[in-house]
Amino acid sequence: MLKKLDSIFSKIRPYPYIHVHSNFVIDKTPVKFHIKNPVERFRLQKWGWEKDLIVDLIAALRPDDVLYDIGASVGAVSVTAAQKAKIGKVISFEPDPENAASLRANFELNGISNFQIMQCAVGEEEGEMELFTEGSNGFSPSLRKVNGISSSVKVPINTIDSLVAKGIIPSATVIKMDIEGAEMMGFKGMDKLLSGSPKPRLIVFEIHPEFLPAFNTNVTEILKFLIDRGYKFDSLETRSHQILCWASA
Repeated sequence: MLKKLDSIFSKIRPYPYIHVHSNFVIDKTPVKFHIKNPVERFRLQKWGWEKDLIVDLIAALRPDDVLYDIGASVGAVSVTAAQKAKIGKVISFEPDPENAASLRANFELNGISNFQIMQCAVGEEEGEMELFTEGSNGFSPSLRKVNGISSSVKVPINTIDSLVAKGIIPSATVIKMDIEGAEMMGFKGMDKLLSGSPKPRLIVFEIHPEFLPAFNTNVTEILKFLIDRGYKFDSLETRSHQILCWASA
C-alpha cells in the first residue's frame, strides 16, 4: 500500500505543507491540516476513503457534544469535530507518539482549545502494551501484529471507565472508534459508561473481522455486547474488509 501511495503522490509538491480542505467548512471556517508525508495526505486530503463517514458524523454532532475519538490518528475526525462541537469537547485517544504529535499540531493550527489528547491505548485493563506501528507514514497501528508491521513501541493502556471515575476525562455523549481489531477490548473497558444513564447516545465504529482472531473475539460478540447494553444498530455497512457500525441508545 505504501509503495502505491508513494507512486500516486510522487508528483505532489514537497512536504511539509499546509492544505486547506475547502470541502469542510464549519461556521465559515475551513479546516486546515499539516501534511508531511504521502500517508497523511491520503488520510487528510483524501480522507482515507472515509469522507462519507466523516461528513455524516460531523452532521450528527451537536455544539455541546463530548466526543471520544478513539484511534484519532492525525485528526481528520477530531479536528473537524472540535470545530462543530465548540461548546463541548473532543477527547482524542492516540497512543502512537508521532501521530499524537501531528494531532496536537493540527489542533493548534486551527486555533482549537476545546480538545484533550490522551496519548494512550484503550482496553479492559490498565498498564502497558506493545503497539505495532510505523508512525504517521505507515499502516494504522494495532495492539496485535495484524498489519504486517514488525516495529513496535511500549504504550500506556487505560480503561475509559477508570479515566472517567478519576475525573481525568468527562463522560462522552458520542463515541467514534477505529482501533484495528481491539474493539472488544475497548468496549469492555467502558462497560459502566455504556450501561449507565445517561449513556453515549451514538457510537460509530469500525470492525475489522480479519483482525479479530488475534484478539480472541468475533463480530457477533462485539455486536451482542452493545445490544445487551441497550443499543440498537441503525446501520451495518460492509466496506472492503471492514464493517462500519452506527449504534444509538
